[in-house]
Amino acid sequence: MTHLLAIIAIVLYIVSSALMLAQLWRSKVGGRVSKAARLFFFGALLAHTATMGFVTQDPELVLLDNGADYFLWVSWVLALVFAFLQRRLDYPIVGAFIVPAIVLFMGCSSYLLHKESASFLAEAAARSEKTGVVISLLHAIPALVAVVTLALALVVSVVFLIVERRLKQRKTAVLAISGPNLQLLDRLNKQLTQVGFIAISFVVLSGGLWAVSERKPIFYPDTSVISGLILWVLLACILHVRLVLRWSPKQVSRLTVLVTASYFITVFLVLAFAGQVTHAELWS
Repeated sequence: MTHLLAIIAIVLYIVSSALMLAQLWRSKVGGRVSKAARLFFFGALLAHTATMGFVTQDPELVLLDNGADYFLWVSWVLALVFAFLQRRLDYPIVGAFIVPAIVLFMGCSSYLLHKESASFLAEAAARSEKTGVVISLLHAIPALVAVVTLALALVVSVVFLIVERRLKQRKTAVLAISGPNLQLLDRLNKQLTQVGFIAISFVVLSGGLWAVSERKPIFYPDTSVISGLILWVLLACILHVRLVLRWSPKQVSRLTVLVTASYFITVFLVLAFAGQVTHAELWS
């Protein structure tokens, strides 16, 4: 049942995304297509939520302790946040980026679910019992928040650059559909970067706390640890150039796209070649 609901959710998300793209490139289709896209999206979110309900009832599941589970939660939280922001970002150009991202994360979850063996999931459960549920959640939940905010920051920054370029060139033939207000996008980008930085900070601190509690070295040459620390520094740089150096919103958006896109490209490349995304297991 869980697998069927997940497939239904993916199909509905894809249909919703296609309708948003149709409205984006052919603005005359307007009203009915927009309502249909919204209807398919919320139908997909309902099926997605039901999937999460069945997943959390699995007695063998250890919350956010394996790659497949983690990506599925990322896709669901991303969909929830987009639904919450519908009134502020109810534009096809935004949905045309976010909804495919949701499908991508769900696809990665499915890939990892089939790639990771039952023995690996059992080892994850054993690690969680050894580590402790509280410390595990203090580490995993901020990591989930960080990934979702980074994905949204990437979309918002890309949309900002597209809309800004469109307004500058005053093009009406291509992407004639109206876009969000630039000030709104810049403010949202700032908020997302701040939340992402705070979340990554919790990830780093909780990881250090776990290492100390287990009497292990705080820094370990693991790709997840290294990428987390690099991302922490880069997000701090984005906030520095925005708040201290006073870069323009366009420059900040470009830097945000560079940082977040590089991060996600690296994660998906690692996923493609290593077949899993976990601590200390990645390149072993």
